[in-house]
Amino acid sequence: MFILLTFSAFFAFSEAAFFSLSQTSRSALAKKGKLGKLVLQLSEHPERLLNSILLGNLFVNLLFFTISAIITFQLSEYSTLAWGLGIGSLLVVIVFGEAIPKNLGVTAPQFFALLTSVPLSLLVRTLQPILPMLSFLNILSRRVCFPDFAPEPYLRAGDLERAVVLSGDDAALLKREQRSLQNIVSLSEMEAAELMRPRSWLKVFHPPVSFEQVLTELGGTLPRSGYCLLTEPDSDEIVSALSLTRTTAVHLETAWEKQFEDVIYVPWSAPVADVFDRLQRMNRKVAVVVNEFGETMGIITIDDIIATLFTREHGRSRGLLDRRELKLIGDHHWQLTGLTSLRTLERRFNVSFRQYSSLTVGGLLREILERFPHAGDVCQVETLQFRVINIEEETGLVVHLQEQRV
Repeated sequence: MFILLTFSAFFAFSEAAFFSLSQTSRSALAKKGKLGKLVLQLSEHPERLLNSILLGNLFVNLLFFTISAIITFQLSEYSTLAWGLGIGSLLVVIVFGEAIPKNLGVTAPQFFALLTSVPLSLLVRTLQPILPMLSFLNILSRRVCFPDFAPEPYLRAGDLERAVVLSGDDAALLKREQRSLQNIVSLSEMEAAELMRPRSWLKVFHPPVSFEQVLTELGGTLPRSGYCLLTEPDSDEIVSALSLTRTTAVHLETAWEKQFEDVIYVPWSAPVADVFDRLQRMNRKVAVVVNEFGETMGIITIDDIIATLFTREHGRSRGLLDRRELKLIGDHHWQLTGLTSLRTLERRFNVSFRQYSSLTVGGLLREILERFPHAGDVCQVETLQFRVINIEEETGLVVHLQEQRV
């Protein structure tokens, strides 16, 4: 019975340890060698891991109480002793097989996850043939007993929108907080292509490259993105990135290649909120935006998204050019860039660009003209007249916008 109690405690603190791991802990475990990678592999399939632990714990506890019942039955002529053994067995399992081990697992999840990774891996492999059947029964029971059951999201965008509306009459809520709520809501509506840094603006390096080479090519200044981007050896596709603002000079010089992190890839039409969620879950800092052909269009960094949440205005023009998206230069006359989002114009001038597939002013002009815009080109969309002023090397298209009042 002592051996069975030990196994029960093992399953209890291993369950608590694995399901208490934070994203930061998982990142640290990735550097712990083979055991750390084994922990991450087990954590990638939480349902399979949990079913294995619960099944093993159930089997051990059934054996424990079966032996306890047999002993109690044999001592039935000693009623007091039999009752004491039965109640004592239950309390021992609760305290020493569940409560104390789970408290230990929560206090040191990394340690116990590493400690139990090998036995749990063997258990999962042993139970692998019957785990699909358990998953099927679980899904079947939910559909039969709770056909309309759906997991409720922690927070809906509509909840935030109502919070913004209700905050209008609440003097205690500062304008800055209200603006942040509005920006959070906008992340679910904004597409990745609207926020990304265009591919033509990125400084990339082909491996192998040394720290000294990067310093020489950058001329001692940081790139606008703040990241050193590394491509594949035989192509221009970005595969890894290094934050030059978060890494110390000592690490850059001593462990240059080890500091690079893999990037994630997202489609151009993905909502920025989903991109942010993936970056957080995978503990990455750079997302490469690709088109329908898998070609790189640009990148989004987690710094860009966070800055978008806490600034008065957002969009690629603000982030990249450090200027307002719409610069008023006269009565009903504005100056903007080709990277200005059409969504901004829709909200500002109450016009619709839904008949066009483009997301930016530059894309809109190319779509209407069916060629790359040149200085002097003029396009009309409803009450808005676009006229290309010039094309600068750094900022790209500079456009004059006139609102024609009816």
